[in-house]
Amino acid sequence: MRVLFITQVIDRKDDNLGAVHGWIEALAREAEAVHAIALRTGTVELPPNVCVHSLGKDSGNGKARQLQIFNSVVGRLAMRREVDVFFAHMVPRYALLVAPYRLLFGIPTATWYAHNSADLKLKLANLCTDRFVTVSRDSFPLGLEKCCVVGHGVDTNLFTPPAPPTASTSGKVRFLSLGRISPRKELDTLVSAADLLVNRWGRRDVEFVVAGAPLASSDHKYYERLRSRVEELRLHDLFHFIGGVPHSEAVRQLQACDFFVNMHVEGGLGKAVLEAMSCEKPAFVSTPTYYERFPEYGSAFLFQPRDHEDLALKLRNALELPEEERTRIGAALRAWIVEEHDVRRQMSRIVDAFRTLRRRN
Repeated sequence: MRVLFITQVIDRKDDNLGAVHGWIEALAREAEAVHAIALRTGTVELPPNVCVHSLGKDSGNGKARQLQIFNSVVGRLAMRREVDVFFAHMVPRYALLVAPYRLLFGIPTATWYAHNSADLKLKLANLCTDRFVTVSRDSFPLGLEKCCVVGHGVDTNLFTPPAPPTASTSGKVRFLSLGRISPRKELDTLVSAADLLVNRWGRRDVEFVVAGAPLASSDHKYYERLRSRVEELRLHDLFHFIGGVPHSEAVRQLQACDFFVNMHVEGGLGKAVLEAMSCEKPAFVSTPTYYERFPEYGSAFLFQPRDHEDLALKLRNALELPEEERTRIGAALRAWIVEEHDVRRQMSRIVDAFRTLRRRN
């Protein structure tokens, strides 16, 4: 199996897309050869059967030049019959870009998509994609007729519980949110919950850490509003914004927290939550899918979307959770992640899906 993997960024130190590097590494174990095209690259440490092609966005190449390089690489690989499948990662537009080569050379296309909304680009990509792969049943909005559920791809060798278990250096119970700061992440719900927990109920034995950075201009405006709100509520000594962290360093933040918190209300399974669970950290979420296998835990860690009062109550109750119970829950969650969402198992399932596709000559 020879694969052309098309993605946005290949950089193991990238704050938001560093996990892609691990995907390609795992794919290389399953495939004879991998060609990987990205808009930009950074720190790359991949096996010898991987060839990385950059479109040069980080070097200042405009879109026209990027498209020229893309077509040159894809055209050469297709004409020389050096790839058996195109694999478009995350962005439906990539499936559209390889569609002419799919038709001309009979090379099938697989597309990774994990979102519960279907825009026009996805609907168009559906016309030229032979197989979709996704995280869970509720992560793909067009139905599962030609979609395989393969898990999320967590590096469970990296995201492990601390050994020995470590306590917060501040002596406080630490709640961690990790990921891009944007309105879609609903961090204002966490700020309001912290206000109830600290200012109304007097729990100053807690701290809140937000690891992540804004990207778009709207994200920066949202970030400033969050910081102002934290100051207004006099939470600045317990609510910390620490900025973005490289994917390879995220494990340290996860290992140092007691609980993970994710306010995102859209369906599907988020990678950061699963990485926290891989570190044996219980996670507060508003998406029931996370706890389908563990309904007894869902009552403790599932809160109503955008409901800061419900979240605050769940946080307060968690403070009374015995240590041995928290450890037992964490171990069960990690076992599930290893079984269903380990990147090596996921990539094996993806390659199995590739093998069901046949070159159309």
